[in-house]
Amino acid sequence: MRAGVQRDVEIGLKVAAGQLEAVRRMVDQGVYCVDLMKQLSAVQAQLERVNRAILRNHLSTCVAEAIRAGQGEQKIDELMAALKYSGGFTGSDADLSSVEVLGASSCCAVENS
Repeated sequence: MRAGVQRDVEIGLKVAAGQLEAVRRMVDQGVYCVDLMKQLSAVQAQLERVNRAILRNHLSTCVAEAIRAGQGEQKIDELMAALKYSGGFTGSDADLSSVEVLGASSCCAVENS
Protein backbone atom coordinates (compact mmCIF):
# COMPACT_ATOMS: atom_id res chain seq x y z
CA MET A 1 0.00 0.00 0.00
CA ARG A 2 1.34 3.43 -0.85
CA ALA A 3 2.52 5.34 2.21
CA GLY A 4 0.12 8.28 1.75
CA VAL A 5 -2.81 5.95 1.27
CA GLN A 6 -1.80 3.91 4.30
CA ARG A 7 -1.73 7.07 6.43
CA ASP A 8 -5.18 8.10 5.15
CA VAL A 9 -6.55 4.61 5.82
CA GLU A 10 -5.14 4.56 9.35
CA ILE A 11 -6.65 7.98 10.10
CA GLY A 12 -9.99 6.99 8.58
CA LEU A 13 -10.12 3.82 10.66
CA LYS A 14 -9.33 5.77 13.83
CA VAL A 15 -12.16 8.18 13.02
CA ALA A 16 -14.57 5.28 12.42
CA ALA A 17 -13.49 3.61 15.67
CA GLY A 18 -14.09 6.84 17.57
CA GLN A 19 -17.50 7.25 15.98
CA LEU A 20 -18.42 3.66 16.81
CA GLU A 21 -17.32 4.07 20.42
CA ALA A 22 -19.53 7.17 20.64
CA VAL A 23 -22.47 5.14 19.32
CA ARG A 24 -21.77 2.44 21.92
CA ARG A 25 -21.93 5.09 24.65
CA MET A 26 -25.17 6.41 23.15
CA VAL A 27 -26.68 2.92 23.39
CA ASP A 28 -25.62 2.73 27.06
CA GLN A 29 -27.33 6.09 27.64
CA GLY A 30 -30.54 4.96 25.98
CA VAL A 31 -30.42 7.50 23.15
CA TYR A 32 -33.37 7.59 20.74
CA CYS A 33 -33.18 4.83 18.09
CA VAL A 34 -33.36 7.15 15.09
CA ASP A 35 -30.42 9.14 16.44
CA LEU A 36 -28.45 5.91 16.83
CA MET A 37 -29.29 4.94 13.26
CA LYS A 38 -28.02 8.30 11.97
CA GLN A 39 -24.76 7.91 13.83
CA LEU A 40 -24.32 4.34 12.61
CA SER A 41 -24.84 5.60 9.06
CA ALA A 42 -22.00 8.04 9.65
CA VAL A 43 -19.75 5.18 10.80
CA GLN A 44 -20.67 3.16 7.71
CA ALA A 45 -19.98 6.14 5.44
CA GLN A 46 -16.55 6.59 7.02
CA LEU A 47 -15.74 2.91 6.49
CA GLU A 48 -16.87 3.18 2.86
CA ARG A 49 -14.47 6.11 2.37
CA VAL A 50 -11.66 3.97 3.76
CA ASN A 51 -12.68 1.07 1.55
CA ARG A 52 -12.69 3.31 -1.55
CA ALA A 53 -9.18 4.53 -0.72
CA ILE A 54 -7.98 0.94 -0.45
CA LEU A 55 -9.75 0.05 -3.70
CA ARG A 56 -8.15 2.97 -5.56
CA ASN A 57 -4.73 1.95 -4.24
CA HIS A 58 -5.31 -1.67 -5.26
CA LEU A 59 -6.43 -0.70 -8.77
CA SER A 60 -3.48 1.61 -9.36
CA THR A 61 -0.89 -0.80 -7.97
CA CYS A 62 -1.74 -4.50 -7.86
CA VAL A 63 -4.33 -4.61 -10.64
CA ALA A 64 -2.33 -2.36 -12.97
CA GLU A 65 0.75 -4.51 -12.40
CA ALA A 66 -1.23 -7.70 -13.02
CA ILE A 67 -2.64 -6.31 -16.28
CA ARG A 68 0.87 -5.40 -17.47
CA ALA A 69 1.96 -8.97 -16.61
CA GLY A 70 -0.97 -10.50 -18.51
CA GLN A 71 -2.77 -11.64 -15.34
CA GLY A 72 -5.47 -8.99 -15.31
CA GLU A 73 -8.45 -11.35 -15.49
CA GLN A 74 -7.33 -13.21 -12.38
CA LYS A 75 -6.97 -9.97 -10.39
CA ILE A 76 -10.30 -8.68 -11.67
CA ASP A 77 -12.01 -11.93 -10.65
CA GLU A 78 -10.35 -11.73 -7.24
CA LEU A 79 -11.50 -8.14 -6.82
CA MET A 80 -15.07 -8.93 -7.88
CA ALA A 81 -15.15 -11.75 -5.31
CA ALA A 82 -14.04 -9.33 -2.60
CA LEU A 83 -16.54 -6.67 -3.68
CA LYS A 84 -19.47 -9.02 -3.22
CA TYR A 85 -19.14 -8.31 0.51
CA SER A 86 -19.24 -4.55 0.02
CA GLY A 87 -22.71 -3.14 -0.51
CA GLY A 88 -21.24 0.31 -1.04
CA PHE A 89 -19.61 -0.85 -4.26
CA THR A 90 -22.04 -3.43 -5.50
CA GLY A 91 -25.38 -2.42 -3.99
CA SER A 92 -27.73 -4.63 -2.06
CA ASP A 93 -29.38 -5.93 -5.23
CA ALA A 94 -26.18 -7.02 -6.97
CA ASP A 95 -26.06 -10.70 -7.85
CA LEU A 96 -22.50 -11.88 -7.58
CA SER A 97 -23.44 -15.44 -6.62
CA SER A 98 -21.57 -16.85 -9.60
CA VAL A 99 -18.30 -15.19 -8.57
CA GLU A 100 -15.82 -17.64 -7.15
CA VAL A 101 -13.59 -16.63 -4.27
CA LEU A 102 -9.94 -16.86 -5.24
CA GLY A 103 -7.05 -17.48 -2.91
CA ALA A 104 -5.50 -14.68 -0.91
CA SER A 105 -2.83 -12.66 -2.67
CA SER A 106 0.31 -11.22 -1.18
CA CYS A 107 0.43 -8.54 -3.89
CA CYS A 108 -0.94 -5.78 -1.68
CA ALA A 109 1.33 -6.20 1.28
CA VAL A 110 2.27 -2.92 2.90
CA GLU A 111 5.10 -1.28 1.03
CA ASN A 112 6.46 1.95 2.41
CA SER A 113 7.56 3.62 -0.79
